[in-house]
Amino acid sequence: MVPGSLTLTKLHLVLQGAFDWESFHLHGFEIDDLRYGPAQGDDDEDKLDEDEWRLFQILKVDDHFIYNYDFGENWIHDIHVEGAENTSLTLKKAVCLDGARSRPPEDVGGPSGFGHFLEVMSDSRHEEYEGFLQRHGEDYGPDQFSIYDTNARVQSRTQ
Repeated sequence: MVPGSLTLTKLHLVLQGAFDWESFHLHGFEIDDLRYGPAQGDDDEDKLDEDEWRLFQILKVDDHFIYNYDFGENWIHDIHVEGAENTSLTLKKAVCLDGARSRPPEDVGGPSGFGHFLEVMSDSRHEEYEGFLQRHGEDYGPDQFSIYDTNARVQSRTQ
């Protein structure tokens, strides 16, 4: 759940927090056949500056839109707007309501590389196991999920 007042830039940071990624790579949004992304470092004239658009300005209930992170690995997320609540209380930070399983580590080669990563990490005798372990840490477990840790990351990025 996110405040409608968030810019797309802040939504990008929330999504990075949810996945425990570090925003090392390019990203973009596709909403209603329009493309949004960071203004700096890109000469794409058709792209709108994500920092100038708040969610309530461009999204409505039942909309679907795309968030693509790391154009080389193509982590494409299809996001569905499930609801919009008008309350007397203003939501100031994003909140993760539910989750399951661990997120893919950054830089594992996209969706297909993540499958390979999981295969390697499930077999300590695999020739790539030690390298993956050193690169991604010993604490990675594919079935781990902590809503508390996720919310701490997500909320720290919406300040």
